[in-house]
Amino acid sequence: MAIRRTPASRTLTARDRERTAATSRQTFTAADRDVNPREQARIIVPHRAVTHSPPHACDLRRWQKVVSAGPAAVAPWAGEGQAEAEEPAVESTHTKGIAYMYELMIDEWPEVGPDRPVMVIGLTGGMDGGHVSTGTLAYLRERLEAQNFAEIDPLDFYIFHFPVTSLPISVHLEDGRAVVQPVSPMEFAAVFRPHAKIEDGVVREIQYPENLFHIARTPAGMPDLVLFNGEEPHIRWGAYCDCIFSVCEQMKIEEIYFVGSVASPIPHTREPRLRVSLADESLKPKLAEAGLSFSDYEGPSSIITSLIYHSLELGIKTSSLVVEIPHYPFLEMPTYPRSIQKVTSALNDLLGLELDLTDLLEASREADSKLNALMETNEDFGELVAKLEETYEYEETPGDEALLRRLMESVDLDDDAGNQ
Repeated sequence: MAIRRTPASRTLTARDRERTAATSRQTFTAADRDVNPREQARIIVPHRAVTHSPPHACDLRRWQKVVSAGPAAVAPWAGEGQAEAEEPAVESTHTKGIAYMYELMIDEWPEVGPDRPVMVIGLTGGMDGGHVSTGTLAYLRERLEAQNFAEIDPLDFYIFHFPVTSLPISVHLEDGRAVVQPVSPMEFAAVFRPHAKIEDGVVREIQYPENLFHIARTPAGMPDLVLFNGEEPHIRWGAYCDCIFSVCEQMKIEEIYFVGSVASPIPHTREPRLRVSLADESLKPKLAEAGLSFSDYEGPSSIITSLIYHSLELGIKTSSLVVEIPHYPFLEMPTYPRSIQKVTSALNDLLGLELDLTDLLEASREADSKLNALMETNEDFGELVAKLEETYEYEETPGDEALLRRLMESVDLDDDAGNQ
């Protein structure tokens, strides 16, 4: 992955403005990038604004977009006889029209077919339990043989060093029992820092969070899919959302689906429920017809909620499909195929993809059989599942906390039944 460091200043130089005036599409060619020879294979889409401050909370009305070139002006730092490049005129951005983001790196824009593509988003983070969000995107990429065409430069969206004075605790299993201990500073820092590889003193590799756009071609009569798989950003949500919106504008995308998960007190023996969040209420009939229910929630939000809310300003219809996954404390279950199958099936129906999901169904049955085997050998686990089955019909009923504590102390996670 080619990495380009975003300049600290958001003010374009005279050389940048000369390039801006020379091209209507605001795209740098390989010849333009003599400052960074390592980027010869990469097309970088810069901001169209001459000078501006970063937007606050994705307030698109504060952004400006270059639409034409104005008269030349003399730069205050220019010597006698030297003139600054032509200053482009600007106009306010509204509804359809958004500044191309400097952090968005394009290999080549895919051709847009007669049917507008649909974007599907999956992110690591708080809504990727059971790998539902990233797992669904990985499944679609593989099944549809999607090709990467763009990425978001990660360097300005993540905190790579997090100073700590008081350390949290970690909980792990030892001989089938929960053990609580402090986290070491280095162990905690490793969660945030990029992964590096050094061989014989030579830095061979450094891995930053990846935020990749893929294009998946579908049969005639179905919309192509733009699949965006990334890592939920720590900072600058507005700029991150605008990178996504820039791709939507270029690709003429008017529909976005996010897929994710939430840990809930449900048993694996029952069907996980799927709920939808949206900003455009005109989508409700279509989603209700597909058998989906709608969320009721108040509390801390994710970047996806921000994306949904602000997409309405651009005329983009965005929906969040969030499926439940069972929450069995200290039971190692990194991937939950049944919920991946649930959300993929919903997308299959909503978008008319006509994918055969037999492989997901088989993976779901295999995972459930391992959990059923654990129920038969562990009395407390079986008791917990029975209790969750009783409360399944009452969505607001919490799990039995005392029983969960007993589970933490007594569940025996053997290699055959506890790991998936």
